[in-house]
Amino acid sequence: MRIPYLKIVLAVLLPVGPSFGMVSGDALEDLPTEDAAFLRKHLPGVVIEHVRPHVPLEKAGEWLPLEAADFEFIRPGETDKTLKMSVKPSNRVPGSAADSDHGGWMMRLPNGTVRYLSQLEDRGISAPTDVSTSNGFIIRLDPPEPIVHEGLKPGQSLVRDITVDIYDVGSPKEVAYSGKVRCTWSDLGLFKVKVPKGTYDTHLIRIEYKGSVGPASVSAKRYLFLARGLGPVAFTDMRDISAFIFFNDDTSQTGVLTGFGTGKGG
Repeated sequence: MRIPYLKIVLAVLLPVGPSFGMVSGDALEDLPTEDAAFLRKHLPGVVIEHVRPHVPLEKAGEWLPLEAADFEFIRPGETDKTLKMSVKPSNRVPGSAADSDHGGWMMRLPNGTVRYLSQLEDRGISAPTDVSTSNGFIIRLDPPEPIVHEGLKPGQSLVRDITVDIYDVGSPKEVAYSGKVRCTWSDLGLFKVKVPKGTYDTHLIRIEYKGSVGPASVSAKRYLFLARGLGPVAFTDMRDISAFIFFNDDTSQTGVLTGFGTGKGG
């Protein structure tokens, strides 16, 4: 009788994780304390294993494929609310000749911002220009914001001091807001994650922002879990820099992947 009784006691005492996965006891313990605490709070139950050794991220296009795709996310614990993201081709690359027929790529973020992407060999994928449709702004970033960088060794970070100029779409020649933001891009390692769509080996990317744009002080972090051949499967924030002027709640764009398509949506 003691063994069944022990099983009942353990079943009562042991916590049950979210339906899409449980965090193992040491999955996040090798991360800096602040990062681990942030991920446990905002993406509970997602990280299930720290994969070793840390292999540098190579070939950015394998981890964020520039192919037509539609993503659907939910906020953890809020299965009735979805966030949409997509990667789409553009007819021309911003900054190229007006009659250029050399196409590029753009990403539509969950808040409606259209982010134009640039890919450079041996460097990775970056974003030189955003169009915030909901706020009516064009955001120019010089140098471009790194999205997926290649070849950093463990412990290394890419630091860029970015000049941010924001233009009202109704008066695109006049700067509405401007500022400078220090952007620090880091690959924190390989982690196995479990989300509603499935289980993936991912690179955990942290992008930190510090500076000011217009009236807003910017101090924020974005975490992305990127799966090979797919792209982001979990994240803590997906806003453009201009959004910090109006909204500074880092939980608003948290998501875990629930659906993926080949980009037939709008």
